Amino acid sequence: MEENSKSKLSFGTKFFYGFGSISFGIKNNGFSFFVLFVYSIAFGLEPWMAGLALNLILVADAITDPMVGYYSDRLRSKWGRRHPFMYAAAIPVTLSYYYLWVPPDDLTQWQLFTYLLVCATIIRVFITFYEVPSVALGPELTDSYVDRTSLMSYRYFFGWFGGLTTYNLVWWVFEDKYEGGRTNPELWAEYGLIAAILIFIGIIVTSLGTHRHIPDLIEPPERKKTDVPEDFINSNSIFQKQFRLNTVFPNWSAQDSSLLRLLSNISIFIFHLIFVWILANVMRLIGFLLIHVLPETIIISITKVEFFLRSLAKEVAETLTINRSYKFLFFCGLLASVAGGIEAAFAIIFDSYFWDLDTEQMQIRGACIYISPIIAIFLAPWFSDKFGKKETVMSIWAFQIIFAALPFALRYSDLIFGTSLFPTNESPLLLPILCIHVVINVAAAIIVFATLGSMIMDLVEDIQLETGRREEGILFSARSFADKAVSGFGLTLGGAILSIISFPSSKEIRENFNGQVPSEILANLALWYVPICIIAFGSALLMVRGYTLQRSEHEKNIANPDTKVWKEE
Repeated sequence: MEENSKSKLSFGTKFFYGFGSISFGIKNNGFSFFVLFVYSIAFGLEPWMAGLALNLILVADAITDPMVGYYSDRLRSKWGRRHPFMYAAAIPVTLSYYYLWVPPDDLTQWQLFTYLLVCATIIRVFITFYEVPSVALGPELTDSYVDRTSLMSYRYFFGWFGGLTTYNLVWWVFEDKYEGGRTNPELWAEYGLIAAILIFIGIIVTSLGTHRHIPDLIEPPERKKTDVPEDFINSNSIFQKQFRLNTVFPNWSAQDSSLLRLLSNISIFIFHLIFVWILANVMRLIGFLLIHVLPETIIISITKVEFFLRSLAKEVAETLTINRSYKFLFFCGLLASVAGGIEAAFAIIFDSYFWDLDTEQMQIRGACIYISPIIAIFLAPWFSDKFGKKETVMSIWAFQIIFAALPFALRYSDLIFGTSLFPTNESPLLLPILCIHVVINVAAAIIVFATLGSMIMDLVEDIQLETGRREEGILFSARSFADKAVSGFGLTLGGAILSIISFPSSKEIRENFNGQVPSEILANLALWYVPICIIAFGSALLMVRGYTLQRSEHEKNIANPDTKVWKEE
């Protein structure tokens, strides 16, 4: 293929591509930090019911993430493969996100539970309609090795910007505006309105801003329609066939015996198990229960649907397991999500008790984080170009893992051994050091994960040459679902650690410890936190070693005419 304008993107294209991540950042931030608290404290829903609702919506993600990825890969329209989904998401996400924060008054516990479940499910489903196709648009916009990293950097920049802005809006503006602060439902109604408007703007700006590129996007060849075999219908397979391991994991082999391969394959298997079980076996159960009352024509129709789901599952399984590099990146993402959940579980605790920061100090440090994505947006593509993507991730991530743990390790030494390696909480040096630390730490993390995202982009052509299909949507949807599915495990593990070390409740801290957590408990917290985070993130880093696609191979792939079919001008 002759080098063309697609290979080098303008600032405007990168800006519009990344801008929509504001929407995803706001949604992610709201679900990670606010929903459980607001429904439990401000709206009065039992905490276990709120937690149950938020976990149940993973079922919706299990279905919609791969389905949206699959259909956005297959769609043929005058608006391309991705944009119809992106436009369709705007209004449902906006309305449902607003109404999530303004439940009707006088609902019973179960009515409020149902309200939360319905609103959250609609949000998660339709944000998938936007997020999966929009990120999958990246490899279509450019095949440039460096520009793909730049595109992902812009996504992380705006994602962080959107999440931080709405988070700070609550604590900096609304907290003092309403009587009762964060427990006042009126605060969350205003938050919901502003956040919903920003989500709508983000989706529309990106969709319209990248719309002009549709005529230049890659259009894979039309797929042939596969008819259902007669013997498949006659067998009434929906009632007779048993669920088999190789249905969801067809590529397992004795060759995958090394530890790294074994772990990566297990992760893929878990995803397939969930995905295929829901899609291909729920209808079998329904059919079995109704077999004596359903007309034959309906049974045949259900069987046809099952055949489609099995075909879909088989294709998805092949796409996700055929490429060695992708399997390692997949499992890398799983481990990183677990570690991220642990960090999230401890974030406020460390700020409040380990560092003893007041609200103003937290605000200052939070404001400093805005610097991090600005740094990353320039450095990520530079590192990729200068050193290569795998080398960038391996080196910067290793530095970031150690650097992130360093203040906690030094403070542990001070608490246990009486050293003076780190400023005390009363020292005026503490806040500046923590600000510098968070800026460097977050910037390094963004560089790492933006580069990892672009590495998946580069695998699109590599997998296309192996399967004959171009399926950006499936690749990114699998990662998206896996991250959602395991991130809660990290939070759960964090809670378990707090129980193990007997971390006191806020009431106990006030009544029994004069507002200060005993130093031995804080030391135990650091003793658990530092090694676990290093092991979890270090294991994720280890998975990157299995990525084998080099820049030279990528350039050969994009030069191969079999990797793309261009529309006529």
